[in-house]
Amino acid sequence: MDRNRRSSLLKLAALALASVVSLPVLAQAQQREVRWGQWKGTEVGEKFMAEFKAAFEKDHPDIKLVPVDSPFTGFHDRAVVLHQAKKLPDVLLVQVDWVAEFADLGMIEPIDERIAKEPKEFFANIPVTFHQQWKGKQYYLPIESGAVALFWNTDLFKAAGLSSAPKTWDEFAEYSRKLTVPDKRQFAVTGTLQGEPPTNMTYDIYPLLLQNGAKLIDTSTNKAVFNSPEGVAAIEWYADRINKDKISVPGVLSNGEKEKRANFASGNVAMMFEGPWGIAIQKQLNPKLNYDIAPLPVGKTSGTMVRGSLNTLTSQAQDKEAAWTFMKWMSGPKGIELWSKGTGGFPARTDVSSQDWFKELKLFQAFVTQMGRDNAQSPFLVMPNAVQMNKVMSTEVQNVIQGKKSAKQALDDAAAEWNKVLASAK
Repeated sequence: MDRNRRSSLLKLAALALASVVSLPVLAQAQQREVRWGQWKGTEVGEKFMAEFKAAFEKDHPDIKLVPVDSPFTGFHDRAVVLHQAKKLPDVLLVQVDWVAEFADLGMIEPIDERIAKEPKEFFANIPVTFHQQWKGKQYYLPIESGAVALFWNTDLFKAAGLSSAPKTWDEFAEYSRKLTVPDKRQFAVTGTLQGEPPTNMTYDIYPLLLQNGAKLIDTSTNKAVFNSPEGVAAIEWYADRINKDKISVPGVLSNGEKEKRANFASGNVAMMFEGPWGIAIQKQLNPKLNYDIAPLPVGKTSGTMVRGSLNTLTSQAQDKEAAWTFMKWMSGPKGIELWSKGTGGFPARTDVSSQDWFKELKLFQAFVTQMGRDNAQSPFLVMPNAVQMNKVMSTEVQNVIQGKKSAKQALDDAAAEWNKVLASAK
């Protein structure tokens, strides 16, 4: 073989080898990317998050999912700072309390036109609560949901001669008195009126207002209306249980979600107002605890607060089509089923919560019932600054419990402050 021919063959071989080596590099360069800002990574574990990421990328090999995990504590404020620095991720996980605020700040954008292009059943199977719009626009898709229901310690109930959870307010008051034995440091409930986090109002207070026939906000006038006679009576009833019957663990003003869950797990507190997320927490705190879950006791009517974790499309998303592809996959039937099975979260789709595997999870069924009853609401979705508004309510209910104000005066004062916030968001 002459030298020139050998040199040519070597060059061809080198070019062929270079083209083979460059193929994956080229493919990688062409792959689109979605950065998902969320706080779930540490909660669900790295193993499941990696499996979830792999499942999405298997269905969408042209898109790389990059979960960006941050602690839940301070997540809201960090998101605002990232927006100001123009460094928001493509998809941002939010709480129901933040939707209106983030929309008004221009952090997230409407997705109505994108939803309209999907098959009708895509959005129809998302619970109606999550169809609430802010200023006529839809800004989010849920990944998990859940309402507040009643956890009850079956051993303590049996010892008190009680065989089932209370179904009415009157039964709740009667049972609570029987279940409270201060000498044994045993109480019916843990009153959660701690100011932080202000979401404590989700459990003890807002459901009572709804159950007595009160509304939080009149959407036709965009004004707070919980200071109605029905609302006042609900707070007075609650204050009587705390101050007269003394059914709560002492220190209601300093008790919050953490204390409530720990007290129930100890086996010395008979009942707890909690969401489905509490099942996994109790399993971790005390896997041997014997308890069941029932819908909340009914007053004049039923009522509960619905919460959820929601994905939003940020205004700073680099590839909005890829970001939407991830959002609709995760909130679609396959994504919701994978997420719910892997995390123990309550599925935010009726076509998933109605599946046989979920029906076999007995502790979750009370939440299905609860969310199907009247007044299963998430008014946070139409509150322009829910964090501030909840803090106002916390302070005023504390004033009632401490005897500083009547229930009427406290709710009037809270309503006046809420209306300032609502008026500023018009």
